[in-house]
Amino acid sequence: METDVALRILGGLGLFLLGIHHLTEGLKSFAGDSLRRALQTAVAGRLSAVVSGAVFTALIQSSTATILTVIGFVSAGLITFTQAIGVTIGATFGTTSTPWLVAVFGFRVRIADGALPLLGIGALLWIVASGRLRSLGAILAGFGLLFTGIDYLQTGMKGVTWDLGAFAGTGFIARWVLAGVGIVMTIVMQSSSAAAATTLVALDAGSLTFEQACAMVVGQSIGTAATSALAALGGGLAVRRTALAHVIFSLVVGVLGVLFLGPLVSASEWLGGLLGDLDGVLALAAFSSVFKLAGILAFYPWLDRYAQLIVRISGSGSDTAVSRLDPTVARTGGTIALEAAWRAIHEVARGGIEAVRARLAGEQASYSPQTQAMQQIEQFLESVSLDTIDPTIAESRLVRICHALDDLSALQQDLARIPAPVSEWQPPPGFEAGAHALAQWLDATKDPEAAVGPAIAGPIERASKQLAEERATERERLLGDIALRRTSTATAAAALDALRWADGALQGAAQLVESLRTASGE
Repeated sequence: METDVALRILGGLGLFLLGIHHLTEGLKSFAGDSLRRALQTAVAGRLSAVVSGAVFTALIQSSTATILTVIGFVSAGLITFTQAIGVTIGATFGTTSTPWLVAVFGFRVRIADGALPLLGIGALLWIVASGRLRSLGAILAGFGLLFTGIDYLQTGMKGVTWDLGAFAGTGFIARWVLAGVGIVMTIVMQSSSAAAATTLVALDAGSLTFEQACAMVVGQSIGTAATSALAALGGGLAVRRTALAHVIFSLVVGVLGVLFLGPLVSASEWLGGLLGDLDGVLALAAFSSVFKLAGILAFYPWLDRYAQLIVRISGSGSDTAVSRLDPTVARTGGTIALEAAWRAIHEVARGGIEAVRARLAGEQASYSPQTQAMQQIEQFLESVSLDTIDPTIAESRLVRICHALDDLSALQQDLARIPAPVSEWQPPPGFEAGAHALAQWLDATKDPEAAVGPAIAGPIERASKQLAEERATERERLLGDIALRRTSTATAAAALDALRWADGALQGAAQLVESLRTASGE
């Protein structure tokens, strides 16, 4: 291969990768959190999860972004693990939109001549505009780079011949070798879309036979599992399980694709013929869709059992809201990261409020400050980029979450020293009222998704005000009893200490409950 040809191919591939990157980032930014919220809402059952994963990936042109988003969903407790698997395998079908995009507009319609003006307009908008207009610029520039890259790849591939038959051999073994080439292409390029585009160009240039190209596409599908495998390194339990489910799915479907390559190739050639395909590029795009759809259909009836299998083989571990504050979730940003942070604060807060309730009810109460959990929540919030927060929707929630975290920190200071019950002293009714109100809140918030309105939070605030008034009255009575020797100094001092603590702790609990309510996003 001549140097100028190699440089054209390399440059075209680089432009294509940049185009995919800008297109994906522009689409995600343009849609904001609305697309993620739509995905979360649409994921109700197994079928809707698969379809939603496919549509979401087709819209943002990145299965990696979809997988990271669904990891965030399951980590934040927004969807079940089975639903997460459905979205993940649906995303593999969504990736076939890129080969179709390239095959239709890069080869049949050929919009490369208009790519440079598109790139120029997009780049200008991206530089001078802001908000969604800037995102639109990134989308236009992405399309321009993508099709300019395709044009360079086509030019470079002309006249290049690859004797893959001599390299891989022929027959059944050759399929596995070519699939291995496809795996390496995806890992090196870090993009199955770029690998598929290169394969389409090579097929169009006559450097590959159609069956060779199909075998490479199968390998490229397996190669996408590398992204999930990397995400699993050092990740939490939810990340490991989701990544493992994607890796095993990709491997099994890839093996089946190689084993049944012949029938899949025949079906794709037939579809290409129906589309009037003369050079095979539409048939190869059809193969990508047929192959991945067949894999989804093979797994779909067993999704629940597959999820159970992944849970068994992935091992157990800490699976709490705090443990799920994974860096992968922080990178998804937006409402997902904020929901995960809120649930973690809510989880820690329940333990503290239960300790306050127990002491107000006259029970022996102890509490170990959750210092490590608090630090983990703080670090997680600091790692969430403000660029991913929609100012019109999530910015105020971020502020309220910070309020709740500060209120929790203040309550933990009160809980560092819980006075023992005073046997010779009868607490005022505010103790019982506070314990009852906190018990109602704890019962209502067992499910973090349950909406807790003023009807649940209000009684805690009223009990706090009642106890504050009773503290002043009881203090006067206790001091009078000390002066007139009606009670021992030790008993009165212990009662006064309990009053001060209960008043401050119940007030802190009421403030924390209100902050959690306003930060819930409801």
